[in-house]
Amino acid sequence: MKIVICDHKESLDRDVAAEINLFKQQLGQNTEVIIHEYNGDNQALNEVIADADGIMTSYVTFTYDMISACRRLKGISINATGYNFIDLQSASRNNVQVAVIAEYCTQEVSEHAMTLGLAVARNIKAYGRSIEQKGKYAFNCVSGMFRLEGSTFGIMGLGKIGQAVARKAQGFGMKVIAFSPSCPAAVAEGLGITLVDKDRLLKESHFICLTMSLNAGNVNILDREAFAKMEQRPIIINVSRGQMIDEEALVEALDNNLIFGAGLDVLVEESDEYIASSPLVGRDNVVITPHAAFYSDFSMQENQRIGVSNLVNILTGNINDVARIVSA
Repeated sequence: MKIVICDHKESLDRDVAAEINLFKQQLGQNTEVIIHEYNGDNQALNEVIADADGIMTSYVTFTYDMISACRRLKGISINATGYNFIDLQSASRNNVQVAVIAEYCTQEVSEHAMTLGLAVARNIKAYGRSIEQKGKYAFNCVSGMFRLEGSTFGIMGLGKIGQAVARKAQGFGMKVIAFSPSCPAAVAEGLGITLVDKDRLLKESHFICLTMSLNAGNVNILDREAFAKMEQRPIIINVSRGQMIDEEALVEALDNNLIFGAGLDVLVEESDEYIASSPLVGRDNVVITPHAAFYSDFSMQENQRIGVSNLVNILTGNINDVARIVSA
């Protein structure tokens, strides 16, 4: 049996040896486990996966043709909760099961979302610059601070992460509203959250936090039209996917004082080159982290354990034990 662990260089900067050991413990010591560092060369990738029984990846794109060309492939395990980079149609047609990690970092992501929002609201970046770069120890070097208690925290996407964010926001005394068409009313009611339409959330929220999964219907859900409807100069928080925000529109909203600021863990493109020229960088009211919301020692261990377990269960026919199957 052949397993290919395929990821970008940054994603492979983890304890891959632990994953290899887990595969061999559960599938047998003769299991061949190949580590492939993906650098954009699809031909090289195709050669490696052509005879693979299983693939594990975090973010590498697998197209219709790539999946169709795999002669023995039975499963793809994604070490993440998102899966928009896998051609599910090809997977289904070729009887390839695609599994994701249903839950491993809910607390980390929700904590990070609140951290980003609080850092912007309390002008932490501006204070830090004032002290470290200018040598000024003065509270009044910033203006426009507002009290969190009593403000409205809007959440777009009331899944597990959205619900965890809601509970934390409520802990600060904030009123939580949510736009989440697929969320049952009873779930929101049980959490003390008011479900609203998108326009009302944009109009009333002092914070707008994106926690929904990316799909064709929410690409650029925050665009110029959306920013124009924001009446409270909100803080934008994105711990979901960068493609949900039109970044040109976001820059315009910042420049025109339509929003207070933004805390972003994800961008449309995530690379050193993109950051070097991004107009979002260098602003006191914009805090950017490198897609790190998921990260802690505990979450990384869970990520590896569940990712391996998902693929093992697919390959051994124990589909009911897979955390979450997303292919039809």
